[in-house]
Amino acid sequence: MNARVRGTLIEVEVDHRKVPYVNFVKMLGEMGGRVVSRDGFWPLSKYKILLPKKSVREFLSLLEDAQRSEAEAQ
Repeated sequence: MNARVRGTLIEVEVDHRKVPYVNFVKMLGEMGGRVVSRDGFWPLSKYKILLPKKSVREFLSLLEDAQRSEAEAQ
């Protein structure tokens, strides 16, 4: 059986002190993406995620805004 993957595979680094894992996964799910693999330990983790091509730029800007807003709040 051969599975075909559609979308764009990107690698992101997430600081879970700024963006909790639950919020990260929720944001990813709302964009139609999924986690393919994870590397690293709390609080910094690198993820390979699969997103529809149309959603990549929007997801990255949302993630950047979320990390920036949490950093400013602290």
